[in-house]
Amino acid sequence: MINLFEEKNEYIARSGEAKSPVFDIASDENIDILISWKDTDFDKVTINVKGMGKVSILEECDSYRANVEINILENASVSHSISFFGKDNDSKYVINSSENAEYNGALADFSCGNNNFNFVCNLNGQYANARWNLASLACDNDKKNFSVSFYHFAKHTYAKMENYGVCENDASLSFLGTSSINKGAKASATHQSAKIMVFDPTCKAKASPILCIDENDVEASHAAVVGQINEDHVYYLMTRGIAEEQAKKIITLGYLNPILRYFSEDRILNKIKASIEGRF
Repeated sequence: MINLFEEKNEYIARSGEAKSPVFDIASDENIDILISWKDTDFDKVTINVKGMGKVSILEECDSYRANVEINILENASVSHSISFFGKDNDSKYVINSSENAEYNGALADFSCGNNNFNFVCNLNGQYANARWNLASLACDNDKKNFSVSFYHFAKHTYAKMENYGVCENDASLSFLGTSSINKGAKASATHQSAKIMVFDPTCKAKASPILCIDENDVEASHAAVVGQINEDHVYYLMTRGIAEEQAKKIITLGYLNPILRYFSEDRILNKIKASIEGRF
């Protein structure tokens, strides 16, 4: 795996200002890239991806204000996995997809404190497609706000987002999902869903889906569910000799564990599992 900020590689060229570097990634081979924000002070990072190879980006954030732009050029493919740990994050991501470009993004958020996350994906070229998956755990006094937006500017584009969260104690968790199909983006499809499981009456959870459709001959759908933990499931586990707190932990793990399929590094996988169990 290539550390983007530390290692030189024949497929990667770096330019731009020191505080706002630009990385050009060009390859017809598959590449695995690590982004670790520890000990960095960049104002913004821009990544341009081209070539027929699949670029997999694993991003690890610990208390950092990330500002990232990824430009996926024609026929390129990017798999982007983000993990949030530590305390307090304020991050902004912009994805620009050209014709036939593919983006698959996932965020595992198990940070503490305040988290403001803004993600925008612009589908600028025909047949560009994007998929997004998010899992977040908010507990104690966390205040977390996630805004995920897809904008369809070209014909035959596709987007799907799925946001899942667990909220407990005195925490607040908010999902804002925006899917917009602009005039001229015929034969496009956009879908989104948001689900938050609430544990305690003192926590606050909100899921707000928005569809903005300005074209005919398209597909669009949304779903939003905010509800309490299923007491029948808790009771079932308790009748098997499992303590109530442990039963709730098992249910939480089952609810959030699907995000693990988007992470292949054992170190990150173990960190996510430990964070779920440790934060509960």
